Amino acid sequence: MSLRIQKLEILLQGGRLPYNHPIYPEVVAEYKSRMAGYRGEKSLVFHLSMLPDEKYYIFHGIRLLYQGYYFQIDYLILCSAYALVLEVKNISGELKFEKDFNQTTCKKNGNEERIKNPVLQAKLQAKKLKGWLKEHNCTAIPIHYLVVNSNEKTTITSSSGNEQIARHICNSEDLIDKIDQIANFNKEEKLDSKEMKRIKRLLLSKHTPENPDILKQFNLSPSELLPGVKCPICSYLPMNLHNGTWCCPKCKLKSKTAHIPTINDYFLLVKPSITNAELRELLQIGSTSIASKFLTSMNLPFTGTYRNRVYHQPPKNQK
Repeated sequence: MSLRIQKLEILLQGGRLPYNHPIYPEVVAEYKSRMAGYRGEKSLVFHLSMLPDEKYYIFHGIRLLYQGYYFQIDYLILCSAYALVLEVKNISGELKFEKDFNQTTCKKNGNEERIKNPVLQAKLQAKKLKGWLKEHNCTAIPIHYLVVNSNEKTTITSSSGNEQIARHICNSEDLIDKIDQIANFNKEEKLDSKEMKRIKRLLLSKHTPENPDILKQFNLSPSELLPGVKCPICSYLPMNLHNGTWCCPKCKLKSKTAHIPTINDYFLLVKPSITNAELRELLQIGSTSIASKFLTSMNLPFTGTYRNRVYHQPPKNQK
């Protein structure tokens, strides 16, 4: 799951954004849209598992820098003869591809609206990948692109004279057949085993996950978020601290570690560092010594002297 979705979940399911905040509906809409895309990509795992591991490398969500800008590919399939870019869509309704102006419309519940042409999106991603591989002195290979519709209830049509669109779009259940067709037309091996592995290492080493500033995106300040420790059982906010133990007024849960997810959420959502004073504000506690105990017990890396100490988010492999 992407960092963007994780941050949206902290705002919504984590209870940090008040329900009555004016921006709340917009955050919900963003979350639903991102989750639909995530579920669509996840649904392809079953189909892609049918591809032989000894022939194909499969990369999910690879994000690369090219000519000063990042581009991200939902799925990249690499073999010795070609590469295939998959643009996954989970759009309900009726998709229609118009020949004129390369427009795409989506009709749902009687309403029709124009959306971005996913085939052109996939084509652009393939073009960027080709340029990126050339920029990194990789052996040239054919790069194909395909839009995969993961929503079983979606119907796809094209206007007269635009039948060639079928070459670049399919439903998820037809994906493996499409890949087989592409493989039949690309039988000449372009990459040996050594070059395949080099490209794999290069892609993984240059992959840069997106880490968006969600608060900035929605013009939110940390002061607008609800503080306190959330109950891990009933989600009540805030829990109360008694003699070093967190107590939930609603379900009566008692926990000595309920503050840890709150601190980790702060690192992810607000900033990757925290001071004793900031922690006291976050957890709604007054004791400097208790806050210090919480921070030191997590073995967080820190900088500065005791009075001016700043604690930092641990590297991923330390969590």
